[in-house]
Amino acid sequence: MQVAEIFDKASGKLPMVPKVVQELMASFHRNDINIGEITNMVMHDQVLSARVLRLANSARFGSSRRIGSLDDAVVLLGFDNLRVLVIASGITGATLGITGFDMKAFWLRCFAMANTCKLLAKLCGLDPQLGYTCGLLSNIGELVLFVAVPEQAQQIDRIVAGGTDRIAAERMLLGMDLTVLGAELARRWNFPDEIQEAILNQHDLLNEDASPFALLLGLTSCIVSGFRHGMPTEDMLASLPERVLERLNLDSERMEASIEQLQQASTLVDELF
Repeated sequence: MQVAEIFDKASGKLPMVPKVVQELMASFHRNDINIGEITNMVMHDQVLSARVLRLANSARFGSSRRIGSLDDAVVLLGFDNLRVLVIASGITGATLGITGFDMKAFWLRCFAMANTCKLLAKLCGLDPQLGYTCGLLSNIGELVLFVAVPEQAQQIDRIVAGGTDRIAAERMLLGMDLTVLGAELARRWNFPDEIQEAILNQHDLLNEDASPFALLLGLTSCIVSGFRHGMPTEDMLASLPERVLERLNLDSERMEASIEQLQQASTLVDELF
């Protein structure tokens, strides 16, 4: 099955992300972003505004007073946090209409990837907000497949439930894994090139040309999968790929000092969903 064929089958069924999300994605490379303009765009989307304010008032951000407006949320969260919050809210909100798909389980894993990737990005000196966004979108190709050919998507789920590795199952049945579909969807949504590349190459950790964010996603996936299956921290530290850590400038001492935080991020139930 070819990528174009899958997207043809999904034509008219794939969600569209709000314009403000596309603007904020583009802002990762802009120094002239107008915070007031972005706030005004969010303000005109009632559902998005409500989701942003709900999280701004959550225990996660620890405000001592009630946040009642988006202007207050900007002050509390700062622009970087507000940006990833709006991106996450917009994308999750856009996909809620897909029936028959376990959306909650899907997004819980996506948020685990996002939170863990953000922490790892901080540890290795990469942009944590861009890391969060890459983690959030890392598995978005699953949505494309389910919308386009739900029978094949469900067949893959059954094979995986039987113990087969998901990537192997996808490649066996489709001739590709879903990173290809995720990267193509990110391209069609006009998301930055490094997000597209990170999604595409996240499983190719031996590729010397893979970007730091692709390596970051691959490392994040190892950590999230291990901790969500109950792996002890000692075993996790022993199983981390040394070459990837080296390329990300992550030494063993820093990983050991941060492993409990990474475990918490990997198993956190994000209040955004």
